[in-house]
Formats: sequence, structure tokens, C-alpha cells
Amino acid sequence: MPADTMKKIVCLLGSPRVNGNSERLAKAFVIGAESQGAKVRFFRLQNMNIKGCIDCRRCWENGKHCVINDDMAQIYEAIDECNVIVFVTPVYWYSWSAQIKVVWDRMLPYISEKAKFTLKDKECILLATAGDVYESAFNGVLESFDRSISLLGLKERGKICAYNVYDIGDIEQGDWLDRAKELGININK
Repeated sequence: MPADTMKKIVCLLGSPRVNGNSERLAKAFVIGAESQGAKVRFFRLQNMNIKGCIDCRRCWENGKHCVINDDMAQIYEAIDECNVIVFVTPVYWYSWSAQIKVVWDRMLPYISEKAKFTLKDKECILLATAGDVYESAFNGVLESFDRSISLLGLKERGKICAYNVYDIGDIEQGDWLDRAKELGININK
């Protein structure tokens, strides 16, 4: 595939655990995507200064996505330039981790009537992990993800919800990493 058609991917890691199950799942996806020439920007949200949305409705004031001056500006820039957004989260209390929830809340500029950029027709992927032994642990995240991407105009390219992976390294059991790598390999198709 020509270089100008290769995907630009933003990977938003919402886990506070370094090299935990969520991160390993994301890295498997990235290995697959990069093997096909995709360019990936990886954001470890735990290490970033991202404040919560204040619902001031001043999106795009002064030509910026948001009036809050923090590290979300880097994420906005990367999202504006990408083709694919990968949302990576462990499930905490049947929902998003705090690290990634704040990013979701700050997506408001993309649906503002003053929006200079939208996410319409960009692609997205969900990579989620949970220690729970039941797949139903993902119901809250899946409901939020589906409704949010619909509102934003994103096109879903895949979801992997790896359950029964609590301790670091549990993700190595089963075929979760192979599935993530395969999803990455197929992202340019």
C-alpha cells in the first residue's frame, strides 16, 4: 500500500498499570498495525495532565478546541490528524477507567456547532480488559462506547473485550493478543 494511504492511528491508553493487561493488548494491536506500515501515536493518559470538562460551552473560543490549557491539546492535535482512534481501558466498576473517561468527556468540541474539525467518518476501535469472569462486565463500557461513537460520527472497526484477565500477565492466556495483533494487521484494509 502506498505510504500516503497508510493509517495514522492514535492509541489512548487508559490504564494506570505499566505493562498491564490493557497495555499488552494495545501493544499487540500496534505491532500488527505497524507491521503493515501504519503510523501510531501512543498516549499513556496516566502520565498526562488532563483536567475534567467544565461544560462551559466555550469550545473553539480563540481558535482552540478547548479553553482549558492542559495536555488534552496534544491529543486534540493527534486526533485531528489521524484516521483511527483506539480507546484502551481496563474496566473499573463496570465502566471506563478514570484516565480515559476524562478524555471522553473532553470530546465535546467535536460536536460543537462551532467545530472546526469533526470526527465524522474517522474509524475507532475499543480494546478493553476486565478481571471479571463474565463478559457482561463490559456492558457499561460497550453501551457508552456505542452511543458515544454514534454521536461523534465515528465508524467502529472492531472491539476486543478480554475478560478474566486480572493479574498482570493474564492476558497471555487464550488468544486475546493474537486477536489484537490481527485487528492491527487488518486496519489498513
